[in-house]
Amino acid sequence: MIINVIQSVQQFFTDLLDRPGKIVGVIREPDYWEVKIEVAQEVEYMRKKALDDIMAIYEVHVNDDYQVIAFDRIAMRERDSLTCFPVNKDEDEN
Repeated sequence: MIINVIQSVQQFFTDLLDRPGKIVGVIREPDYWEVKIEVAQEVEYMRKKALDDIMAIYEVHVNDDYQVIAFDRIAMRERDSLTCFPVNKDEDEN
């Protein structure tokens, strides 16, 4: 069952962002699965600027039919850093 959840999320992000992601957590909630996935953002742009890749961490909700029903970017970090920075929703909207 958990393998189906993981495969569903990985396929969703590959289709949506054209980038594979790495699953970093899966939790079963009462009404859905909560999955955390880490995905590289703007890889080519960052390489051209000689900067570290930026990794985005998304929280994804998957229903019992293995369909993604919601996702949200919750944090970002440089690839070689262990420090994550929460995404400020107010700044994203401006």
